[in-house]
Amino acid sequence: MLAWAVASIFIYLVARKLQWDSLLGELKNIRPFWLILAVMGNLLIMVFGTSQWINFLPRGYHIRFKNMLEINALMAMTSNTVPFLAGQALAVVLLAKREKVGHAVALSVMALDQFAEGFAKMSLFLLVVLLTPIPDWMKQGILLAFVGIFILFTVLFFFAHRHQQFKAFMDKQSHPRLEKVWNFISRWAHHMEALRNFRVFSVGMGMALAMKGAEALAIFMVQKSFGLDLPVWTIFTILASVSLVTLVPVAPGNLGIYEATVFFVYQYLGLPPEQALGVALVQHVCYLIPLIGTGYIILLIRNFYPFRPEPAKVETPLT
Repeated sequence: MLAWAVASIFIYLVARKLQWDSLLGELKNIRPFWLILAVMGNLLIMVFGTSQWINFLPRGYHIRFKNMLEINALMAMTSNTVPFLAGQALAVVLLAKREKVGHAVALSVMALDQFAEGFAKMSLFLLVVLLTPIPDWMKQGILLAFVGIFILFTVLFFFAHRHQQFKAFMDKQSHPRLEKVWNFISRWAHHMEALRNFRVFSVGMGMALAMKGAEALAIFMVQKSFGLDLPVWTIFTILASVSLVTLVPVAPGNLGIYEATVFFVYQYLGLPPEQALGVALVQHVCYLIPLIGTGYIILLIRNFYPFRPEPAKVETPLT
């Protein structure tokens, strides 16, 4: 809430000095074809994300692509409209209850999703730090992000590789509730197979990088829609700055924070204020249309065609 308020005040102070006729002129000269490509590029984020979740399912579990895509789209819509990790919570419930994989498997997929997201962001930050000039505030933010992501990696690796020890703890418990807790932790850690299987791990990290690539492609398309001819590294600077400030998501849709960040970076790159704000607004719209719109379309379709659960998703249940 504090970050959103600061960003809103910042935009208000900037907006007071803008020449609105120039901003409207920039928006009128947008080339729609490139914007369509930008929306399609951001739509690919969900396609890669869905493939990543399927890849992270433990052996013996299978969910059809269209079902997983629906859950991914509903999570994206909820995450961008409701605060407090509501999107992730919804995805866990849908995976566990609707797809019948159980809460331990659902939470393992979500944990691996966050691991892969952290891996992709660390790769992007490293690329930007090594190859592009960035502001000091961004360097400090990246350093803090590295620390947080490294802690997440360490914790998840520890649980994934010590799951048998947690099972031993469970066997020693005499209290039924403690036994249930250790049993759940043991099964959750056991299901994070991607952190013990190099092939599954590589595919998952590849999908995470592909998602960032799709987002970078969409940023390039938005630049082209404004007729901008900027160096390629500016795309990664914009993407890294947005990834940094949205590490802690703010609903709805990171409004204000996203625009303020992109505006600031484009001004740092030398664009006039009116053009920088125009690009920031359009870039965020092209990002939100597929991530929110797809979920709404699915909800609309489900009003006419309710979901019909399939009889068996678990082929060989894990113990």
